[in-house]
Amino acid sequence: MMQQSAYDRFRNTFESAHGKQQPSPFSRLLSGQTNLQTINNSLLFWQDHADSHKPLLDNIKQWMVNEVDPERIENEAQVPASYLQGLRTSGCLSAKIPQQYGGLGVSQITFSKLLERIGSYSEVLALIVSVQQLGVAQGLLSAQKLESESSRAQGERQRQKYLKQLAQNSIGAFCLTTPETGSDPSRLQTIARLSQDQHSFELSGNNQLGGKLYATLGTIANLYIMLAVVLYHHENIDDIEPRQRITAFIVDKACAGISIQALDFCGWHGLPNAAITLNKVVISQENQLGEIGDGLKIAFMNLGSGRINIASISLGMMKQLSRISRWWGVERIQGGKPIGEHELNTQQLLKMNASVYATESFLQFVSALADQPDTDIRLEAAILKLFSSHALVDVADETLQLRGGRGYESYASQRRRGDHAVPVERLFRSARMMKIGEGGSNILQLYIMRCLLNDFLNKYRTLQQGKNRRWRQYLALLPSAIRFIGDYLSPYANTQLITAKQLRRHSQYIIKTTRAYKKLIMIQFAGEYFCYLTQLATHYMQGQSTKAIRKPDQSFEQRQVFLGLCSQIAMYLSIMSVTCLRAQNKAEPKAMELADEFCIQAREKIELFFIQIKNHSRQREAMVKIRGMDTLNHQYADALEQNILAFELRGIKPNKD
Repeated sequence: MMQQSAYDRFRNTFESAHGKQQPSPFSRLLSGQTNLQTINNSLLFWQDHADSHKPLLDNIKQWMVNEVDPERIENEAQVPASYLQGLRTSGCLSAKIPQQYGGLGVSQITFSKLLERIGSYSEVLALIVSVQQLGVAQGLLSAQKLESESSRAQGERQRQKYLKQLAQNSIGAFCLTTPETGSDPSRLQTIARLSQDQHSFELSGNNQLGGKLYATLGTIANLYIMLAVVLYHHENIDDIEPRQRITAFIVDKACAGISIQALDFCGWHGLPNAAITLNKVVISQENQLGEIGDGLKIAFMNLGSGRINIASISLGMMKQLSRISRWWGVERIQGGKPIGEHELNTQQLLKMNASVYATESFLQFVSALADQPDTDIRLEAAILKLFSSHALVDVADETLQLRGGRGYESYASQRRRGDHAVPVERLFRSARMMKIGEGGSNILQLYIMRCLLNDFLNKYRTLQQGKNRRWRQYLALLPSAIRFIGDYLSPYANTQLITAKQLRRHSQYIIKTTRAYKKLIMIQFAGEYFCYLTQLATHYMQGQSTKAIRKPDQSFEQRQVFLGLCSQIAMYLSIMSVTCLRAQNKAEPKAMELADEFCIQAREKIELFFIQIKNHSRQREAMVKIRGMDTLNHQYADALEQNILAFELRGIKPNKD
């Protein structure tokens, strides 16, 4: 658990970088005011524009089938130059760069379909295409939204120069992560020291502190966007608040002082990923992107698109895996009948089908929403990424299980012994990374709840920070309480849009469960407030200081298990709505069946989450905290770690035996 000061620092960094959350279709989920009309319009928009740039999609399919061997990338652990050139020639590496800078300027709808298609065949090539758009290209376009009148000319010069390079022959990578940072960028220690004449910066960072880590495309990129903390002459990073100085810079690979080390992973063999050290790398002041302090804003503006892209690749992989499972379910005979007809396997196959349909439904909605001007897709993109990555891992795991030994055996080994080779093992290893990249699952769960609770918590904090007496603060909360009761009792918005007889019962379940969900959250927050008042009263009576008492909102936000379970309820309720609307628009019996099947499975999971929340009482939370600290302090080591030959771990003494 973070110390309070560290937590506040992290939260302030998060909020200042993300900016104010704008309304979106699911942002008022807790009020029961999900905007189903906007969701439905987005799904219809997808249908109307799904065939845009069809030649691009057709050409990439033909090229990949004829020229690309995914196992060559896997076995050689690198992407052949001819494959990169093929992606360049086909337009994939410049697909989302605007046409005025030499790119194709495709929509997010088209780009999602492109990544799905490539990802179904080679996940490595799909991620290269995705990151090429998200790296320097998207960074430059995001920075444009933050430009002032005085910086607009320099920003346009940068776009004219670098976007055209990326469209023609360059590859770009975005470098944020460092050895000391993960999900907490406020701890960034990469230094950008401004020269005395203020004409240049000197970037520094090594493998222990401040160097760039896990830079996708880092080994093949020509251009980088690197985030660093700006220091003035004779200034020390320990003397400032780093988050206020985190700034983006465009760095050319040819600059002196850059060292690149290729990284290897459990899966994704051949993916060009790097650790980068910076030894006093001098760059011009003209390579500063945006204003000093805008670095995290530029980085986080890319997250929504990145999460859509991850979901698109995941969907392509899921479809390939479910197709393999269906084939093997018929091909393999056990106990006198195809294994797909055994009830346990049948259930898993049906679960895969439902997951694929639901993932595609939500992807269509979020991709179409992203193509609308001035929309905030961060909440919906986070839900999409969280669901799709977990669904992919489940589908990959079940496919491997269904294939048995052949699923665990590598493609190359199957080929050597003359079997019909299918790369389930490769896809299984690659799938696992999707729960890590573009926001780990635990972080996304907390982010989703932060978005859903944003308005309520901000209003509460504003009232608490006021100078009014406490009874006036309570009075100010009265309109919110009345609105809460009204939302709880009144019919929910747009529910009439889900009218299909087969799906209507799920619509009613969503309404009922959303009410129970909101009631649960508010009761839990009221409990935090009661505990806070109790502690205040106790400290006052004992004459003790009340400064160390955590405020109710602070305590509430750090109940991570509770919030994580709540976020998953919100996720499934959201995806149920979208999946039902898509199936209804299709008006096809099989689409209705898939939506119905997904909703049945989602309802089972939601009920389980409610049970877990009920069981995770305050007493249980306290017990977990105590036992967790005992775990971290090695109190259980003697009972659990006897008779092993322990790996050397920094800071841990070897076993006594």
